[in-house]
This record gives sequence, C-alpha cells and structure tokens, in this order.
Amino acid sequence: MEARCVSHSLASCSGLARPVSVPQQRAVARAPRLALRVQAVSSISRHNAGASASSYTPLHAPEDLGSLVTSVHSPEEFKDALAAAGERMVVLMCKAVHCRPCKLFAKTYAAAAAQYSDAHFYEILGDESKATRAMMIENKVRVTPTFLIFRNGERVHSHGGVNETNLHRYITKFLQPSEAGYGSFVEPEGVAEEK
Repeated sequence: MEARCVSHSLASCSGLARPVSVPQQRAVARAPRLALRVQAVSSISRHNAGASASSYTPLHAPEDLGSLVTSVHSPEEFKDALAAAGERMVVLMCKAVHCRPCKLFAKTYAAAAAQYSDAHFYEILGDESKATRAMMIENKVRVTPTFLIFRNGERVHSHGGVNETNLHRYITKFLQPSEAGYGSFVEPEGVAEEK
C-alpha cells in the first residue's frame, strides 16, 4: 500500500499529478509577483528606517492630490460652493460608496484638479443621505461616476463614466482663455467624441 501525500496541489507520492484547479493555477502564477511586491515594500521600509519621518515623501502622494478635490455632503453645501465660485468653472464628481470605478478614478480626477487649478473640483456621495440622493435625481445622474460641469452657477455639461479623455475634453471645452489648462487638451488620433 502506498503512502498518501499531505499536499494535493503538488504531485502525489505515486508520481501521478492531481489536476490543479483554476484558482490554484492563478495562485501559483501570482506567487512570483507577490514575492516581488513584498521584497519591494521591505526594501523601501529598510531604506526609510534610517530617514526621519519628515524627509520621506512617497512617489505619489494621494493626500497632496486629494486636497485639491473638496468633498461636499449636502446640496446646500454645494449651492454655497457654486455661489462662492462666481464665474469660475466648477466640476462635480457624483459617486457612490460602493462604486469601484469611482474609487479607481479618484487619482485621475485629482490630477485633473491639479492641471486645471483655476477651476473648483468637488465630489459628492449620492447615497450618503436622502438629500444627496434627491440631488442626484434632480441632476439626472444615472451612472456613477457622473461629472457635472458648471459655469456661472449653471450646469453646462454632464457625462458619465471613467473615460479620462472625455473628462479633459469637456473641461477644456468650457475653460476661458485666461484659465490654467486652456488649450492643453489635444484630441487623440482615432478617438471619436462620445455624446
């Protein structure tokens, strides 16, 4: 009688390999990448261990970019922000708590806020309260994220989705010549404008 191996993901003691499931194959394929990530993180940690906390700045500082986007929590707060903006452009990202594309696009949105520094960039969670939900219905937000662009307190454009090209296209479309980022958008070749 042959002894049985404890590990079924490896070949059995009899020399016959047990079929490996798809999740196990993915885990094995992912293992080298995970090891590289762990090594990279540990080398960064060792490198920064001797440095003071004030001298370390990460390559991508999300807190720096995130400070350019202001969160609003009620329609009244957003109306006050619109009034305070005056003639300047206001861009509002309407998102939801569980919207994964919204979370993934947040850095891109913050980078746009840095590029178009004369405009005001805001974000609001449409499912935060009944008032914010009513605001989403009033603005006909059907998908998240939806970007609303305001000029002089009036909505001039809205579009949905996480298309960076569309975001830049429509922001620059409504910029004034004296504002930062005016004329910076160049239409990519072979990309059709979405309606």
